[in-house]
Amino acid sequence: MTIHIATSADLGTVVRRGLRDPVCFISDNWLVGPCSSDLEAHARARCDFWALKGRERTRFTGSFREVMKAIDSRQRIVLWASQLGSDTVALWALCAWRLLRWPDRPSLDLAVLGGPAEADDAAGVGGGFIRVTPADVRRSLDHVRSLSLTRVREMARCWRKLSGRSPILSGKGGGATRARRQLFELGGYQASFFPRFDGHALTLSRFDELLFSCLAKQGSTAVDVFVSRGAAGEELRNKWVSLTGDIFLSIRLAQWAKHNGDDAALLSEPYRAGNEMMATRYKLSGTGSKIMRHGLTGIAQGAPLPVWGVTAYDPAAPWVVEDGPSGRRLQRLGKLATQDAK
Repeated sequence: MTIHIATSADLGTVVRRGLRDPVCFISDNWLVGPCSSDLEAHARARCDFWALKGRERTRFTGSFREVMKAIDSRQRIVLWASQLGSDTVALWALCAWRLLRWPDRPSLDLAVLGGPAEADDAAGVGGGFIRVTPADVRRSLDHVRSLSLTRVREMARCWRKLSGRSPILSGKGGGATRARRQLFELGGYQASFFPRFDGHALTLSRFDELLFSCLAKQGSTAVDVFVSRGAAGEELRNKWVSLTGDIFLSIRLAQWAKHNGDDAALLSEPYRAGNEMMATRYKLSGTGSKIMRHGLTGIAQGAPLPVWGVTAYDPAAPWVVEDGPSGRRLQRLGKLATQDAK
């Protein structure tokens, strides 16, 4: 018996139609939010990040347990993935979890759907959509390849680094293997959610800077931000929303509005109930305007954001982006200050 696991809901649906066999998958966007090396902690963190409750939470945890049951099986497993960034991260996680259960004989095969051109994006990670039909799935059965133990271990190492307590770009540069190159492309994507430090001023992450720039003086919903005109709106849509999804905009806006209470960077007011993307309008507060003009007074002024195994704007782990002669890297703010003093 062969068990089929897809790395996304979209792939799971089309593979099921093509094969007319059961296909397991976890409906999630693996490019945003927290992750954990502990399986139960990972499932809880994902539910909490997306604020899943009631039937939605039950449905998510049910699909997660179904995948874990398949991972525990002795049967041959075919993983169905694409070259989109979210599918790459999911593939690494599945390999890591399978290796934990069967460290010597993971017995994994891989089928990759879609072409590389369809996964291109400005961040180099791979976002958006791929075009796959049930007929494509059936044809792909002739190109399924067995993953060697070495390859599975390599992808598991990528997952451990991604879910680790230090940002990816805080380590050494990528190696020659494709997985290592993908890992450091994802590291560059991850870095864009961390605040920046130029040796003097501490400023918003690139993503948050774009988000703040798209807010109108009279207030904006997440939908308004999404369709915002101008260079900031265009970059936010074309470079980021194709990776994060549009719901992430409303999540991030709400985080900023709730952070620091009366001194929050964003002011919020109810607008249109029943629609998550239009439920609230946001605008810059006096604090938010000062942040845009002069930068952050400290890491703690930023709204924390979990990004895989680490958290941006975390005073306990103040990672910041620094652009230098050797390229972009992440270092702890205190360490940079010490280096500058020397």
